[in-house]
Amino acid sequence: MRARIGLFACIALLLSITPLCSGQDVGAKADQYLNAWASQGRFSGVVLIAKGDKILLRKGYGMANFELNVPNSPETVLRIGSITKMFTAFSILQLEERGLLKVSDPVVKYIPELPAAWNAITIHQLLCHKSGIPEFTIAPAHSNFDNARHVENTLKEFADKPLLTPPGETMRYSNSGYILLGKIIEKVTGKSYEDYLTANILAPAGMTHTAVDHVAPLVPNRAHGYNFDGESLVNARYGDPEYTYSAGDLRSTVDDLYRFDRLLKSGKLFSPAITAKAWTAYSHFVAPPPLPIEADYGYGWLLGQELGHRYIGHGGWVNGFVSDFKRFPDDDAVLIVLSNFETSSYIAVCHDLTAILFGEKYEVPVVRKIAHPAPEVLSRYVGSYQLGPLAIEITMRNGRLYAFAPGQPAPFGMIATSDTEFYFNDASSEVRFVVDEKGNVNQFMLKMGDKVMPVNRVAEPKPGS
Repeated sequence: MRARIGLFACIALLLSITPLCSGQDVGAKADQYLNAWASQGRFSGVVLIAKGDKILLRKGYGMANFELNVPNSPETVLRIGSITKMFTAFSILQLEERGLLKVSDPVVKYIPELPAAWNAITIHQLLCHKSGIPEFTIAPAHSNFDNARHVENTLKEFADKPLLTPPGETMRYSNSGYILLGKIIEKVTGKSYEDYLTANILAPAGMTHTAVDHVAPLVPNRAHGYNFDGESLVNARYGDPEYTYSAGDLRSTVDDLYRFDRLLKSGKLFSPAITAKAWTAYSHFVAPPPLPIEADYGYGWLLGQELGHRYIGHGGWVNGFVSDFKRFPDDDAVLIVLSNFETSSYIAVCHDLTAILFGEKYEVPVVRKIAHPAPEVLSRYVGSYQLGPLAIEITMRNGRLYAFAPGQPAPFGMIATSDTEFYFNDASSEVRFVVDEKGNVNQFMLKMGDKVMPVNRVAEPKPGS
């Protein structure tokens, strides 16, 4: 997708931004920055930045539907993925406060279908991702959403599967664990997860635009989700919210999430005991590549530091959407980014918006002139590469290069700016292949932020070996 950049934006792209202090400056600089991304066709979504009760920026960028030319607005409804986990964790803590369960309880007390090898797992370990269970969402039974017991039937497929690690030993981020938490909520309350959440959190909070994102109902202002295929924007593959359930099935708006932030600040929605428990570090999270995220983990909340400022929050990633909800309690500030582009570049966007909020230096994205090298040039880069323990595969199809590393949702399309240099719409990384005097390629340089790392080609096995 080619972008048109106006003269004002072009000038802005050449400048390093000077730290600014006032709320008006924060809003103006954030808007200028986001317009630069959107005008290049690399960001679409809605952003809200606030300090206390003052909203500094509340604006949509790009399109809620590119095919129908419907722009994003502050009222746009988008899927929020794993931000859902915050609400699931608070639901469990509400039930504990009401004496209906204890986080120290074994999960099997509420889900008797649990494989025998999993019987020692506690609710606490599900909440902080230290259960050791494998991802059971890959099982065929899990996709049979017409069966109300599809989770229980899925567990039967794992009856003879060992745990990945002993319970309580290792932090291993698990959507399956949060799906089990949703089932526990249903078993304890006799209500569906959706009904409990609506009655006990969303309705009391006045979050009228936040709900399980069922596909069939017509939802005013609901955005469509998109992926990148190199330079091109494509429709994201449909993903039924039942797949992620209590781990990531909600939709919301920036206004609803800001309302949630204000209620958390006031203490009117949950008791201090609940929030203290949710915001205590129980494990340490390191995201898989290409996501440069590292923080402690409480119950459904990340607890970290960014640019010297303490934050609590969570991000989300689900078919066609990414999101970030980040509260800075010591500064009484909040950053909410909801995007309908499924790309890890949103992490760089959120980091830069944090820099703008706190008057730190940042740079707007540069405009790149796209090149289209000949297929024979591109083919010499195809192969296996290694960066420490990380394996990276470079492949080619339809005359385009793609990079894939374990942990990525899909191969990332590589966009050439010369015969040897490439960037991604899916990530904030850059690649420069090193070609020797004989035309051989044994290495590429990977730039991620301020770091430049050599990535060496793995020798191809010889025939017959």
